[in-house]
Amino acid sequence: MRNRKYFHIKIAIDTRMGHTRVGMGVYVRGLLNGLAKIDKENDYYIIINKNKKEDFVPIQDNFHKIYTGVTYSDYLRRDFWEQVYLPLKLLKSKINVYHGPNYVLPVLTRAGKVLTIYDMTLFDSSKWYKPISRLRVQKLIKLSTKKANKIIAGSKNTKQDIIKILKLPCDKIKVIYIGIDDIYSPIADKYKLGNIKNKYKIDSKFILHVGSLQARKNIPRLIEAYSKLPVELLEKYQLVIAGKRSWKVEKIFAKVKQLKLEDRVVFTGFVADDDLPLLMNAAALLAFPSLYEGFGIPPLEAMACGTPVVASNTSSIPEVVGDAALLFDPYNVEEITEAMYRVLTDEQLRDKLRQRGIERVKQFSWENAARETLQVYKEVYNSIRKL
Repeated sequence: MRNRKYFHIKIAIDTRMGHTRVGMGVYVRGLLNGLAKIDKENDYYIIINKNKKEDFVPIQDNFHKIYTGVTYSDYLRRDFWEQVYLPLKLLKSKINVYHGPNYVLPVLTRAGKVLTIYDMTLFDSSKWYKPISRLRVQKLIKLSTKKANKIIAGSKNTKQDIIKILKLPCDKIKVIYIGIDDIYSPIADKYKLGNIKNKYKIDSKFILHVGSLQARKNIPRLIEAYSKLPVELLEKYQLVIAGKRSWKVEKIFAKVKQLKLEDRVVFTGFVADDDLPLLMNAAALLAFPSLYEGFGIPPLEAMACGTPVVASNTSSIPEVVGDAALLFDPYNVEEITEAMYRVLTDEQLRDKLRQRGIERVKQFSWENAARETLQVYKEVYNSIRKL
């Protein structure tokens, strides 16, 4: 039984992307698990899609479900549900604080509003997204940030981008780092590591890249940098690119064909959650040459597995990895090659990066993220009570 002398807050969280493995899905699953561990008092109303997996919702007395049957890609019906039907649901449930981790806030609700923004890539380059999707989400972000009582940013870099692009006051934005799931840890079982390589048709040691196949991930330059490694390293290490296809992937496959690397570059497609820690443990290193990240989850996941990381020196990545990764200019192919070469050939450097990485990830936990997020809920609730 909960202590009813404690005046609890009713908090609604939109988790319709929780069934996915993309950034939003990772965020809402981790946040819910963290909140379930630290908070048994406040009531959480979890918004989820019917007919989608909901096993990420904690089974706990203070967690309740609000269902929507609207398809996420059905924009017209979705807009109506979010802006008309959802506010009625929130009013009926007497919700005090609403958290939108997907750029969307219901405008017509008296509940306090919290918005999470992971990055500002949709404002950074028109080449990275389909024009219609980009313009639509830009409008949603602009509207939601105006209506939000508080904005959670995934990094200091993202906070500065929000302030610069949207001209918002600094004190409206709170930086809260995400956590790393417990499944990412060192694995010494050679049988399991061998099996994961067989499953994804990897027949040698390998360099790993994790992330969806899209323009800002900078994969063509990574492939070119890989091709410039000495022949003995090319023969010893494959390049494994793990992630589902996104928009404008033709250049990636064309680069592999142009450099005649069909037998050295492996595309795994989507990798299941249980497989990813094994792939990271089996890899010689993780290469992360992204041009822009609001946070950058894969480098921390690899560090948690004890895998050395080489990564871009742009956007939020240096802020997240600290001194636990070897950084390079992602626009400079030679620098990417040099970073990979150094890690593959220098055992002392590999050991140093492993040790630093394992220490670094201790700073990122979902319990800490949940505590800081709960404090934001309380601040927003207290602010609207005074109105």
